[in-house]
Amino acid sequence: MDTEQTDAVNALEQLFLNTITSHLRPGITFDGFRSGLEKTAALAERIVTQVHQEQAGVSLACGAGCSYCCHAQVKVTPLEALVIFDWVGKNFSQIRRTLLKKRIDNNRKLTEGVNLEHRVMVKDQTPCIFLENGVCSIYPVRPLICRAWTSYSYDACEKAFLSENHTAEIESSAPSNFVYSLGRKIIEQVCKAYGLESRPLELPLAMAHCYGHIDLSREWIQGKIFFAKDLIPDFPVKTDDPSFMEIQVPAFLRRFSLSYIKDGTCLEYFLYSKEKKHEISTALIVSHDVCSHSINVSKFYPEIYKETTPKYMSAALFFLMMHHAAGIFDIHCDCKICLETKRMVFESFYGRLKDFDFFIHRHHVSNNCNVQGCYHDFPLETAMIREESPSDRMN
Repeated sequence: MDTEQTDAVNALEQLFLNTITSHLRPGITFDGFRSGLEKTAALAERIVTQVHQEQAGVSLACGAGCSYCCHAQVKVTPLEALVIFDWVGKNFSQIRRTLLKKRIDNNRKLTEGVNLEHRVMVKDQTPCIFLENGVCSIYPVRPLICRAWTSYSYDACEKAFLSENHTAEIESSAPSNFVYSLGRKIIEQVCKAYGLESRPLELPLAMAHCYGHIDLSREWIQGKIFFAKDLIPDFPVKTDDPSFMEIQVPAFLRRFSLSYIKDGTCLEYFLYSKEKKHEISTALIVSHDVCSHSINVSKFYPEIYKETTPKYMSAALFFLMMHHAAGIFDIHCDCKICLETKRMVFESFYGRLKDFDFFIHRHHVSNNCNVQGCYHDFPLETAMIREESPSDRMN
């Protein structure tokens, strides 16, 4: 780096430092740090926007609904975590906060203590805990590292995501990465200088720490340490081999995707082949019986058997649908699952789904039978199942 570049970097560092500390002069408060963080993000955005405008013919491919990079495990500073958690408390309903906690537990269960290659293999089950229907649910307070990650090519991002290659690279914006990273570095330094916890940690773990404290921001501004402490997970720690569905669901998601439409207490699902890039089936309907608080499977004819190597894929699809529906309808462990099918189908399919304890409840005079099972809660991420509107289906 030559002298001119060094001077420019030093000037930018000083600009970020002045921006943050100017909000701390009336007193060292959490609101002051929050304002400093907000102004730092805004300043970085103005600088990056100006640089991109000066780069004629170069434009970013990022936009709403593009969420490939939102499947990485990002790290946030304690200050960012506290600002995000405070924003969630003010803007999320109780149901959304409960679902968020489930996503946090699931993400940690599948990603903590494993290498990057394994994380890439389960990326479809571990999108960002704040990704809802392909959109960031905390966009106004998203971490600086998320603002820094930008790409010049949507196709390159898609290719890298689908390749499942943990070493895949894309051409990103160097100015964006540099400016936002520098802003975060200065924030860390200021927090550390005031004796406040500043070391970055992964977002799901940071949020899990936040759930365990009542007045977190006050404790943090007093210099108490809690983000660095070991956190006992709220989910059972696995000591055995992966279950059948923990293997088959990722295999299913590598080949297929799901979307759904919600109409009152009814969900209709749509199955899409990533390989062939077309819709496979629409005959997938689940409803919620409010009186009995049970799940009714009205239609389940996925036609995956027509695809190449379909073994276990229908089972993985059913597993995903049940857990997604349970989350949508806020259904908890041990509720009933009811459906009607032919005896032959029960013996060859439903009777073999050990996760739901299906049995024939009533025989019909015809070859049909009523089947009942039981829903068991399982830390499975289903945020990748995208909600559509009826108008989307008509276009």
